[in-house]
Amino acid sequence: MHFYESSIITTKDGLHCQVYGNEHPKEAVLVKPKYIPTDKIESSVLPYRFISSRKMNRLNFWVEKEGLRQYIENFTIAYPYYLYKSSFHDSHRLFFAVPIEQIERIYFPRRGLKELMSMPLEALDPHLRNVYQFVQLLVQSGLRLKDLGVTYSTLMGHYMQNISDINIVVYGKEQFWKLMSFMEKVQHPSLRWKSDEEWQEFLQKRSRFHRFGKEFGLRIMKRKHSEGFFNDTLFVIFAAEKEEEVWFKWGEEQYQEQGLVTVQATVVDNKSSVVRPGCYEVSDVIVMRGENKENIKKIVFYNRDYCMVAFPGEKIEARGILEKVIPKNGEKYHRVVVGYLDAYISDRREEEFIKLKE
Repeated sequence: MHFYESSIITTKDGLHCQVYGNEHPKEAVLVKPKYIPTDKIESSVLPYRFISSRKMNRLNFWVEKEGLRQYIENFTIAYPYYLYKSSFHDSHRLFFAVPIEQIERIYFPRRGLKELMSMPLEALDPHLRNVYQFVQLLVQSGLRLKDLGVTYSTLMGHYMQNISDINIVVYGKEQFWKLMSFMEKVQHPSLRWKSDEEWQEFLQKRSRFHRFGKEFGLRIMKRKHSEGFFNDTLFVIFAAEKEEEVWFKWGEEQYQEQGLVTVQATVVDNKSSVVRPGCYEVSDVIVMRGENKENIKKIVFYNRDYCMVAFPGEKIEARGILEKVIPKNGEKYHRVVVGYLDAYISDRREEEFIKLKE
């Protein structure tokens, strides 16, 4: 079975996890724990939710860092089998994964949306009716219903009226770019884009101004058409790679850390910048800070904030982990990686970035 990005897994001991990426080891599914029961570990630093008749913490990687670090340490003691030790990465890389035998249920976004769209409209509450109508708009792009899915609280059924977002998954990078082209041009009375003030509020969270710069942060966000409002409900559109179009295969490369670097580069290809982990293929790389290495070919990221930051021909600056990449087949090269999960419990949370240059 192929596990697509943004599918939801519930585990036998009650965790709700979001599938993280489209490539996984054979014995487990890489995830981000989203809601974690408080019977074994609990933290007042993290938000609380009442879901599936249980008191839960919502894992937020942007809460106060010391509190987050302590929670992750407690998590490794309470749930050691959800920490994955990759033999292809350095030993201190942090990966969460659900062992196949620990899966209780998988919530499939595509299947969930198909069921929702088969419902009589009069049987839906206002939130679900809004999702239904938004999807009707999206299929006007030429995408088929089976190209789309719905995820997060709408898929799980624990959304909050007038608060929860509409989260849509598009299956296939080509399909996603096609939809973005449609969204750039479409006119609809229920559709509106974020104002400068709303983008500024968004950028002020999680130190995004620090990472993007104020002027370019607004410029980057305003040209994205994956996020806006439909009937005053926030929508976010994600991409999930099809099996045949993934930009890397788990286990086909070995990664060796070479330290932190800051680089400037020209984007050659951004097609894989819409998925997670995402990738910009780059050329004309200049190392501004850190060990100077030749043949840096990719800037890779694990944080969705960096999707569609830059387009071919544009220059970007990035700070992250320099890695030597040793493929099973092919020539060795280097890449810069921004946003490994262990960055959030270290000083790298404030240091790492990808931003557009003039």
